[in-house]
Amino acid sequence: MGNFAEHSFYCIKCGNKGMPLMRKQGFKRERFHRKKLYCIHCKEEINHIECQTQDEIYKFKEDFENGVYINEAEESISFIRASGLGEELLGQRENDFKRRMDLAR
Repeated sequence: MGNFAEHSFYCIKCGNKGMPLMRKQGFKRERFHRKKLYCIHCKEEINHIECQTQDEIYKFKEDFENGVYINEAEESISFIRASGLGEELLGQRENDFKRRMDLAR
C-alpha cells in the first residue's frame, strides 16, 4: 500500500489538534499549508495549518499564542458563512463526521 506518514492539522481558531491525515511519504506541501477541515472542537469548518514536524508544531503553537492567526480565522469563518454553506450543510457535515467516528470505534 506504500509508505505513508501522518500529518497533523491544527485549527487556526482554537489552536487544538484536528484530525490527522495520512500522506504519501514523498508528498510534500509548502510549510504551514492551509486546509479547510471540520474542527471537532469549534464545531465548524475552518482553515487548519498542516504541521509535518515537531518544530513546525512548536512554531504553530507559538504563533497561535501570539495572535498571528486571529484575522485569518475570522476571514475563514466569514467566507464559509457567505459562500452559501449554511448551517444546514455544516450540521450535515457534523453528523456525517460523528457517524464516521462511531463506525471507527
